[in-house]
Amino acid sequence: MRPVQLAFHRTGAALVRPDGRVLTIEHRALRKWLLPGGHIEAEDTSLRDSALRELAKETGISPDQVQRVGDGPLHIDVHTIPANDAKGEPEHPHFDFRFLFRTTADAVELQEEEVTNYSWQLADMLTTEPLRSRVMAAAGF
Repeated sequence: MRPVQLAFHRTGAALVRPDGRVLTIEHRALRKWLLPGGHIEAEDTSLRDSALRELAKETGISPDQVQRVGDGPLHIDVHTIPANDAKGEPEHPHFDFRFLFRTTADAVELQEEEVTNYSWQLADMLTTEPLRSRVMAAAGF
């Protein structure tokens, strides 16, 4: 059996609209509502670039449709991803570097291989702290 190479680093994008709504996606494999995001790839030149690439890949919202908020990650989260026997992956940690962006974009084109649905939720409805309070403070809500 060959060794499994696990991706321990991920990025995510907290995308906020002027009315205070944040884009969330329903992840197909995990069956959870999350911020758009994914693994860092070799072509990514920074964590922020990775977050923008994953945002575009999963939602169709391109980097030219967003404006960054702040210089660094808004939040860093560590959580456990369950084992995936189909991929031969044991349970492993993910480190999410979450960046905040603003947009006025409405149209979302989902990457159906990984994402089953999307929702624009009010920022104060985010359930994860300190992400919720950080998004609200940085976005001026």
